[in-house]
Amino acid sequence: MVVTTPLLAHKINSSADIPPQDVHDGITRILALPEGHTRDVMLGSVLTGLLLRGPRLEEVEAAVQAATALDRSGWDFHQPPEGMRFVGYTGSGKKTFKTINLSTAAALVAATGGAHIAKLGSRSASSKTGSRDFIDLVGATSDTVPHQEMVGITADTGFGFFSIEKRVPEFDRRYGGRFQAVHALSLAFPALLSPVSCSAYVYGLSHPAVGVSARLLSRLGLPDVAVINSSVGQAVQVDELIPGSTVRACRINAVDEDLAFNNEVRKGAASMPQDLSSVTQHEDPHENVAHAIRVLAGRDTSEARSAVALNAALLMVMSEVVPTIQSGIDKALAIIDAGAALDTLQQFVRLTGGALNRLNALLRPVSATALLASTGVKEGAPC
Repeated sequence: MVVTTPLLAHKINSSADIPPQDVHDGITRILALPEGHTRDVMLGSVLTGLLLRGPRLEEVEAAVQAATALDRSGWDFHQPPEGMRFVGYTGSGKKTFKTINLSTAAALVAATGGAHIAKLGSRSASSKTGSRDFIDLVGATSDTVPHQEMVGITADTGFGFFSIEKRVPEFDRRYGGRFQAVHALSLAFPALLSPVSCSAYVYGLSHPAVGVSARLLSRLGLPDVAVINSSVGQAVQVDELIPGSTVRACRINAVDEDLAFNNEVRKGAASMPQDLSSVTQHEDPHENVAHAIRVLAGRDTSEARSAVALNAALLMVMSEVVPTIQSGIDKALAIIDAGAALDTLQQFVRLTGGALNRLNALLRPVSATALLASTGVKEGAPC
């Protein structure tokens, strides 16, 4: 069979703008090619090229729309209780510095502080524990909980977990497991997969283009979105807030950029000392999760405590339960020191029909394990 190369694969090498319709049609044609090496190479070249060209907002938007078109007709969206502000929270994955489960721990702290966080996630392919792995290892049984019931759990506890692994089966059949680094779709795709409608979203991006990502997500219908990134030097990119690092944030609320918020996030990170060893993931998956659990229980005095508090503060501001990042940091640290977030996690495990003995086992003292600091490998996230 002769495969005709879509014109987009050639246009990507030019510096000229590519009409959005050409991007959309090109991505659609590439995804429709027979499974095999040719399709994979074309898809990788085009998605990487679109990122390296700027990225240019209209081009990436067209690529995302082409990717979502494969599955969008089958999407369902559940509604939170009237008047309750849910915040959707996920990340791009593919970070070049692997951390303990900062984002899930931060979501639980924010929930304890009065926020309602819909944590969107999947299993990890290279890190020891993605958010879905965390949920499984603490004994929760989110797989058996229908989405509408999980909405109720989120309303009751402030925390809910929504797996997005099966949200895009047609797209994933053509895409899944083929990418090792951030590309054009990473700027938005995972944040669009929430099965519950949220008033606001926080999206972690393992790439500095937070402004393009936030504007893109705003154009694609998210009403209030903050995109964050941390970097250490030029090579280390993380989709969470890391104290003491170079932090980038962009919030677009009703199409307007909130410059004061962006500055607050940067100042909050700058006010805390950097200690990467305290947040580096562990070799053993159970110890990786146990480290985060010890922070929630108020039993960890390392700078991991500060990292969780910083990310929780961001979530609480987006949830409108605190007015500023600094007040959110102060509240989060108080919650952590009191061990109150562990109670929230225990309640979540019970409400999902899980077993608390697995969570309790993670709190027992363990022997020291080697740290894993791998770089440049694939994260188990949709994009």
